[in-house]
Amino acid sequence: MTTMPNANGTRHTAHPWDSPAYEILTRHKLLRDDWRVESYDELDTRPGNSTPLRNLLYRLFCCWNPALKTAEVPSGCVRKMEDGRGGFAFLGHSGPKQGIHLYWDLFYRINETAKINGANGTNGMIINTGDRWIVVVPQGFIGLAEDMGQPILLPPGLHQWRSATMAFSQCVDLTKPVINLGPYTLLTVDRGYEAVTQNNGKQEVLAGGEVHLLTHRNHKFEKFITKKIQTDDLQRLEVMTGDNVLMQVDGTVCWQIDDVQLCAEKAAETMHVSTGAKADSVGHDGKILQATTGTIRKLRMDVLKQADASLSALVGKVNFSDTFSPATMVQTGVAPVPTVLGTASDPAGGRATDEPHDPSILFNVDKLNDAVSHANNMTMRYGVQILSINIISAKPANDALMQSLAKGAVAAAEAQQLEITARGRAKAETIMAEGQASAEVTRAEGSKAAAKLLNEEMVAVQLAYISSTGEAMAKAGSSLILGNSPSEMGSMLLANPEIFHTKQRARPAAAAAGEAGR
Repeated sequence: MTTMPNANGTRHTAHPWDSPAYEILTRHKLLRDDWRVESYDELDTRPGNSTPLRNLLYRLFCCWNPALKTAEVPSGCVRKMEDGRGGFAFLGHSGPKQGIHLYWDLFYRINETAKINGANGTNGMIINTGDRWIVVVPQGFIGLAEDMGQPILLPPGLHQWRSATMAFSQCVDLTKPVINLGPYTLLTVDRGYEAVTQNNGKQEVLAGGEVHLLTHRNHKFEKFITKKIQTDDLQRLEVMTGDNVLMQVDGTVCWQIDDVQLCAEKAAETMHVSTGAKADSVGHDGKILQATTGTIRKLRMDVLKQADASLSALVGKVNFSDTFSPATMVQTGVAPVPTVLGTASDPAGGRATDEPHDPSILFNVDKLNDAVSHANNMTMRYGVQILSINIISAKPANDALMQSLAKGAVAAAEAQQLEITARGRAKAETIMAEGQASAEVTRAEGSKAAAKLLNEEMVAVQLAYISSTGEAMAKAGSSLILGNSPSEMGSMLLANPEIFHTKQRARPAAAAAGEAGR
């Protein structure tokens, strides 16, 4: 035993049971250290009273004497002895004689040797002779003893007592979730679970993440109930639709227990008449006879039946010819696109549409949520919340109808492919026409800008006039030598009729260009 500082600086005695494993028992002051000893030397044993030489001499010269009793006790051991008069004792290794014993008594009986340091980590060590007990309780265990019907809990360590009424029962492992300690029951409830107990007929639910102690015999543990999310498969349903088509529907249901108190009162089976293998109870050794976390079997069946009923009600609203037939898509141009619960789907493929779209009712998020609400109206009465009902597949039970739908689906896919191809070609032609129109407009705007520039610049007009005159003379095959002044140009031009007529044609062209510029 060691000492440890407190928060205020003082020191206190530290026990091996000062740990979270023993916290609940320490809080209720159930651990008894009245019979605990700190070391082997503190054990109440008979010390040695002889020497090896003395014992040898007595055995040589008095071997015929039945009253001679000798014994040797190794270190860390004790030896049981009966005095023949109803008394018992332990022979030890203590004293100056170091475990060498010699007794003259005709009725003494010296029995086997027991090793105290031979205790293993699971069962401890129990040494008993008559009304004398030496018990070693390992760390992580509780020693359970009884004294005249009253339970006594021994903490880890070495214990010794002498009593005609107090007897040791067993070492109990604290790692078990349910521990029976006489009239007490120690419960370790993991987070995510809650424990249902009955206290004199009154139901009590103990929270998870803690260790609880049931302090009397009539405060009984019933079962653990999980609050974890459960996902179960809905067995294949065969349900008639609104237009009398037999459908096969596969799905899942996701649910959890929301109120354990209400669930235990209204739905879960808690009382058991017998403690057989089929009962959800705890045996005398603390072992759970059947996994109590599986006691929601009945509850699971109730939830699945209610989910089946709600899903059947949803399927009963389906008009198969309107929501599933591919011919409907061909006729209306709108395909029923299934949606996944919790996600959004764009049935128009990103294109705006003025027509309202109603996807398949079986895969519609709002309709599935309505089915969940319909189921919760019943299940919330016994503390269960259904989180979602999902449809994995839905198909007609009639094979001929399935083949017909497959052919219709192929036809619908081909029609949709042709429609997409036609749209692509029309869009390409539209783009080409728009490009040509844009080019014509650009050319017209360029001509208009050029005419305007010619009208504004007179020098450019004169140069264009001379250029036109030169081209006309070249076509006529004439060569002229101009005079010293521009005034002489007119007479020379009139000498050639071809030049004259070209000049006459050039003037109206220039005038028209000027008008266009204005």
